[in-house]
Amino acid sequence: MSALFERLRSVFLAPKVVDEVELIQEVHLMGDEIRVPFNGLPMRLIMGRGRQGKTLWLCPDFFLDPDVSRDNEDYILFDPDHFFKEATGFFRLEPGDSLVLGRESEEQQRFFHFPRNIARRHLTIAHTGDAFVFKDLTAESGTYIGPLGESMEEEKVISQRVGRLARLREIYGGPIALLPTAEAMATLNSVNEILKMEASRPVDDRGMPGGLLNLPVGLAPLVVGDLHSQVDNLLKILTENHFLEGLEQGTLCLILLGDAVHSEVDGQMGEMESSLLMMDFIFRLKIRFPSQVFYVRGNHDSFSEEVGKAGVPQGILWEREIRKRRGEAYKEAMDLFYESLPYCVRSDNFIACHAGPPKAKATEELLINMYKYPGLVRELTWNRLRRPNYPAGYTRLDVVRFRKGLEVAPNTPFIVAHNPISRDVSVWMDVGKIVNHHIIFSGMTDQVSVFFLIKGQISPLVYKTEPLCGLLNRL
Repeated sequence: MSALFERLRSVFLAPKVVDEVELIQEVHLMGDEIRVPFNGLPMRLIMGRGRQGKTLWLCPDFFLDPDVSRDNEDYILFDPDHFFKEATGFFRLEPGDSLVLGRESEEQQRFFHFPRNIARRHLTIAHTGDAFVFKDLTAESGTYIGPLGESMEEEKVISQRVGRLARLREIYGGPIALLPTAEAMATLNSVNEILKMEASRPVDDRGMPGGLLNLPVGLAPLVVGDLHSQVDNLLKILTENHFLEGLEQGTLCLILLGDAVHSEVDGQMGEMESSLLMMDFIFRLKIRFPSQVFYVRGNHDSFSEEVGKAGVPQGILWEREIRKRRGEAYKEAMDLFYESLPYCVRSDNFIACHAGPPKAKATEELLINMYKYPGLVRELTWNRLRRPNYPAGYTRLDVVRFRKGLEVAPNTPFIVAHNPISRDVSVWMDVGKIVNHHIIFSGMTDQVSVFFLIKGQISPLVYKTEPLCGLLNRL
């Protein structure tokens, strides 16, 4: 009996042999699995065949910085029929990642527009670090995998991004550097004048734009979390995925969820010049796109002595830097800017604030008249999710109550910043087991995430960062 058991055990536990294929020509998989050694070259996938098939490209990520490109092992999977023409979705595959492709995924349906003959689970892709492993899950129509061959599309993407950098330089008015004091003062004053009449914000009891921002209908929202003085991250976002074209064509709006200032990089938390530069850049964007760029107030958008990180009094240092470089009048204008900001965003597709929902009911009227409720201001800018190390934080019931107060559907996505869960990723979905409660943090040095509206649903997109200020300034 033991001999029979050993033979059966050797059959069922024997290592699986996967064919290794040098992808010189197209391979047709029908229920098969292959391993393609990593060579850094683009591939074409055709799920199904003929007019009813779906073509996707699996390509190394596109970078302007050659050093980043050489060290990159990330691939992106996208629909070439849309990727090169409009802002759309894609999937990033890093070493260790895997993905099941098919109509079962609603997100893939939005990104890839799968025809009905694509199976619900059609193909698996695994990036092992030294190879891609493909397994076709249906022997009915199969999958074709082949080399993409010589393509001019990478040059096209690079050219487009360089062109966007050039246009951002033009919007800023020259190289990305601190504005001269008089010019910076005029810029901030112009922004404050715009904020006095933002049409997307219902007026409060004073006749001023209130604390609630109702996003204009017809604009696709691009939501960015805490940038924490990483100017390169904002440049990265605005040079990717036709986002800048959307701003220029009046079809997209940019929502910054506060805390654009104060670096969180170890050893740089007391440095304030990059914060000034970030706000100069944001102010120029606001002037160029006054009805499409919106800044939501965060807890670091203040000179309070309690604003800080790791013992560094960033609020105090921020005030000192502004007075030293720009003078008292600029500091007072910055106070006015902070007091003029909205605290909450509402749209048909999502709601958002910087930190978290209040612990008590917040009606539309209260949110509009935020200036009268400092406790509500503090909650929307400082609250954190309840966790073992923060037992006073907000809970699922607070999220439910906040949605009711804003009179949105119970399942409306709720996006906050301020609460990074870890330092290895920059976006977290359904956090705290709260359905459609998402956290985004855009101030990391290795990746930057955004939320973007695709086919009526707000979706996360992740980009690898790269140094762009120097390149823009050399144009």
